Amino acid sequence: MEKLIITVAPTGSVPRKKDTPHVPVTPDEIAETAYLCEQAGAAVIHVHCRDEDERPTSRFEIFKETVDKIRKRTKLIVMTSTSGIAGATDPDRALPLKTAPEMGSLTTGTLNFAGRTPSVVYVNSVETVQFLAKTMRDLNIKPEIEAFDVGFIQQGKKLIEGGLVKEPAHFQLVMGVDGGIPATPENLLHMRNQLPSTATYVVAGMARMQLPMTTLAILTGGHVRVGLEDNLFLKKGVLARNEELVARARHLADDLQREVATPQEARKIMDLPSASAGHV
Repeated sequence: MEKLIITVAPTGSVPRKKDTPHVPVTPDEIAETAYLCEQAGAAVIHVHCRDEDERPTSRFEIFKETVDKIRKRTKLIVMTSTSGIAGATDPDRALPLKTAPEMGSLTTGTLNFAGRTPSVVYVNSVETVQFLAKTMRDLNIKPEIEAFDVGFIQQGKKLIEGGLVKEPAHFQLVMGVDGGIPATPENLLHMRNQLPSTATYVVAGMARMQLPMTTLAILTGGHVRVGLEDNLFLKKGVLARNEELVARARHLADDLQREVATPQEARKIMDLPSASAGHV
């Protein structure tokens, strides 16, 4: 079994300081978290940025400062989010890609985030998905195809067939979002079985399902994503730090006798363009 890639998603677009003091929201805080998470065993960082009021933003200058500071302090693979904010244009959503990350998120379908009040519709039209995929292809950025349900995988396959995503593709299986596929062992294995044979995949379990989904992913050959974007707690009533969630995943991998990949090893596993050129 290949070495385990641990991705950390430290910020996301939802948690605020009022929810947990441990969520990093400024470029300096995110860079410090990146350093601590690399020391704990992470190989990839999934980057969302916030404005001065902690609101999600795609502003280029904020992403540029954040990415530059992460690179100054770590060798982590930087993956920027393209989720944007409600009503954002496709070019606005692509702004973080201009910071030259090695990877970018690519959600291949529309989803109701039903667990929020009021509910949120995460819109990803076919045209938006194709625009973002083409932008990544042209910039030599590897997409992480985010699948919140089985149909998202099928749309990802269409992008591969159409030449917008190169093989071997990389998928993220998002388990347990209210509005997406429930986080059960049966559903995770079904999602995995729909993937192209050459694909790599990472599993993100939401909230209290982060630990069970992480465990199953380690056992079945997948990779894992942890962090405060998806889960605020180390255990019931105990707020987590990002580096603690990474360390827990690493210790779990150690207990299950699966080695953990360094950032450079992760570049080779996912066949990133930078794998042969070294850290960019």
